[in-house]
Amino acid sequence: MQNSVSVKLVQAILEAAAHCGLNADDILAALKLAPSCLEDVDGRISHEQFCALWQAITQRTDKSALALSPCGCIGLQMAVAAKPKTWDVLGYAMHSSANLGEAFERLVRYSRLRHTGAEFTFEVQGDVARITMAIPSTALPPNDAMGEWVGANFVLLSRQLTGLDLVPLQMGFQHSKPEDLSAYHHLFRSPLAFDQPVNEMRLDAAVIQRPLAQADPGLSSILDRHAEELLARLPQSESLLDSVNRLLSEGLRGGNPSLTAIAQQLGYAPRTLQRKLQEVGTSYHTLLDEMRRELSIYYLREAQIAVSEVAFLLGFSETSAFHRAFRRWMGVSPGEFRRSA
Repeated sequence: MQNSVSVKLVQAILEAAAHCGLNADDILAALKLAPSCLEDVDGRISHEQFCALWQAITQRTDKSALALSPCGCIGLQMAVAAKPKTWDVLGYAMHSSANLGEAFERLVRYSRLRHTGAEFTFEVQGDVARITMAIPSTALPPNDAMGEWVGANFVLLSRQLTGLDLVPLQMGFQHSKPEDLSAYHHLFRSPLAFDQPVNEMRLDAAVIQRPLAQADPGLSSILDRHAEELLARLPQSESLLDSVNRLLSEGLRGGNPSLTAIAQQLGYAPRTLQRKLQEVGTSYHTLLDEMRRELSIYYLREAQIAVSEVAFLLGFSETSAFHRAFRRWMGVSPGEFRRSA
């Protein structure tokens, strides 16, 4: 079963987009979805449709002359405009938590209620607490607006839960650095990093132990049981190929994921993973090669980065090795492909 996203989250995103001046029906029409598809609040759309939703939002922001800020950071604006119901039962469970750390743990535990393939982690190392989200993709990296929405929600929700005007130690984003960072600086007021493996927020670890004003152990226990029941109703979200492709996509952003590393993350011995892939007619090296090809096409067409940087992001030790691989895939050099794109 493919990864899916809650209709309630889609509704919240479209409402926020409408608040920022975009036409929700127009966005749905671009996805070939009727407004009636949102009437089933327990329904879900595919991850691919969710990515297309953000792409449609981005395209309509670029084309519009609406009352948006000059920076065009629509994902940040939408997060600010979003209503509390965006988080649904997950939000209620987080609000009833004893402290921010416990709230983040619930976010990790119940995130599949919103998006079955989204990879959340929460960890504390020394004086730093770190909450992350990697957006799954079997081909293209997520767009800027989706990453902005994720990062902004991390910060805004933390401020709402604690009642403090929290300033992160650092914010990290999977997407590339925008030309205008004024909206980022205004909202986050912290150091920023782009082209990261995950979207992340880093906080002073002392902050996550502060009691939350709405902490309610009894209500928290009830909401936990309800959330667990909802999780149990969700179908299995990923096939083996989906899982391997997702991990390759995440690992290739500046790394070189090995068969052993991928197998370990999936709970298999390397030989077992290779055998399972052979059973479905492929191999680790074939999937790696295909993922590199797809990502290279995206980077060369869409990202304003040097060919040497593309080679690094795809895990090639030398630019010349990337040139040879790309010519094998496409029949032309990376430079020739970029000029003709």
